Amino acid sequence: MKWRARAFGDAVLWAGLSLPLLWAGTSLLAEPYTGWEVAAGVLLIAVEVAIGRSRPLAALLLAASAWVVSVAWRGDPTVLFPPLAVMAYLAGARMERVRPALYGMAGPAGAAVILVPLMSRDLGALFFAVTGIAVFGLVPWLAGRARYQHLALARTGWERAERLELEQRMVAEQARLRERHRIAGDMHDLLGHELSLVALRIGGLEVAPDLDPRHREAAGAARAAVTAAAERLAEIVEVLRDDSDPGPSHESVEELVEGAQAAGMRVELHGAETPGDGVRLPPMRERALRRVVQEGLTNAAKHAPGAAVAVRITHAHGGSVVSVSNAYGRGGSAGSTGPGGGRGLAGLAERVRLCGGSLTAGPRDDGYELVARLPHAAGPGTHAEAAAPSRSSVQLAEARRRVHRSRFAAVGVALAMGAAGVVFVLGFMVWDGATSVLRPADFVRLRVGQAWSEVAAVLPGRTRIDDPVWPEPPAPAGAVCRYYGTHPNPFDGRRYELYRLCRSGGRLVSKDFLPHDLAS
Repeated sequence: MKWRARAFGDAVLWAGLSLPLLWAGTSLLAEPYTGWEVAAGVLLIAVEVAIGRSRPLAALLLAASAWVVSVAWRGDPTVLFPPLAVMAYLAGARMERVRPALYGMAGPAGAAVILVPLMSRDLGALFFAVTGIAVFGLVPWLAGRARYQHLALARTGWERAERLELEQRMVAEQARLRERHRIAGDMHDLLGHELSLVALRIGGLEVAPDLDPRHREAAGAARAAVTAAAERLAEIVEVLRDDSDPGPSHESVEELVEGAQAAGMRVELHGAETPGDGVRLPPMRERALRRVVQEGLTNAAKHAPGAAVAVRITHAHGGSVVSVSNAYGRGGSAGSTGPGGGRGLAGLAERVRLCGGSLTAGPRDDGYELVARLPHAAGPGTHAEAAAPSRSSVQLAEARRRVHRSRFAAVGVALAMGAAGVVFVLGFMVWDGATSVLRPADFVRLRVGQAWSEVAAVLPGRTRIDDPVWPEPPAPAGAVCRYYGTHPNPFDGRRYELYRLCRSGGRLVSKDFLPHDLAS
């Protein structure tokens, strides 16, 4: 799919760069390009576009060389500056090294110094060829180079963000593992106590005086098995336990709130830890509820000191909801947002998830809130975080979409600017032709020896050219000559026809008609 999009983009680029050449081959121009010139130019542009991705330097060399040859051959390479500018920009945006591209433009510029004077014998064309490479080659290449550096910097930033997010995930995973160790300890406390009671009851049955010896022996075996199971459980938990982690507090919610109040926090408790009416939460969910309150109070004390804290517990059929909310503290913080923050929340989320519930934490309108929903029935929830894409990858995909949109916008702006430039050049040519015409009737009435003040009264405000580069009849010695057009159409085949008026000593000393054949 990607290669199809690239092929389509290359085809559109080739068509856009070929349009000026096709237009140059029409009869609207005074000297249209011949068929073989148009075909060679279109084929050359196709080669440049085809190799532009894999060999951008070669494409730049071809475009710059075509520019120089066109200046030397025709002296009018206007239709070939778009391929040069585009290939220079793409070379700057695609090439990692700088020197090859600079050499690739310096080579054709050096060739122009030799080739253009030999073929055209026009120093103006040489200046145009070298300046064109600098303007239409070097400037777009610099723009493309800036684009390359920008993308490289953005790519490095995204890679760093991806690494940082991976590190955060690893930290969160460690927090979840520690929480599982805590849960293992809780299981030991609960199951160990129950197994001890079972062993005690079996021991009482074993010493009953009226028990059959065979049953007493079975009871002793059962008591030994239960005792061994409790010991094995203790050994497993001892292996899993992290000695550096003190583990969760076993205080009740009321005791946690009272301890926070004694420490100077403004804490209010709404609701009770137990649903009431003799109903108690399952042990693991009861401990998870306490852990939520403990973590919420810890975060509020750490990140929002002095803020009012509200602990709310509601019980409904099938589940309980506990929330810890605080307003903004003296430092303006609301929750754990600094570097390294959220480890406790990651472990707490794992505990709540293993209980089948869900945990949400984040800013609210006037502070921060931690909310946990704990079902009363068993059934752990799914761990969707591992399958979800990272936030950095999602943001990177969105950034890439924005880059693609900006590229299309840049192409559109470039085409619009190119069209505006063509309109401006054509408009200037029409205006220049219309304002530099000496009417043939006025030229006929002018007489050699006539006062220049009388001649100036019928002259247009502009001259057509300042000095022709083609051969012309010799002018009178010491005279200053001016050149005017014979008609206003700059696209006509006779656009090089000129009237030459020369003055000396305040009088008209020469008037000549210069046919367009002199310019050919």
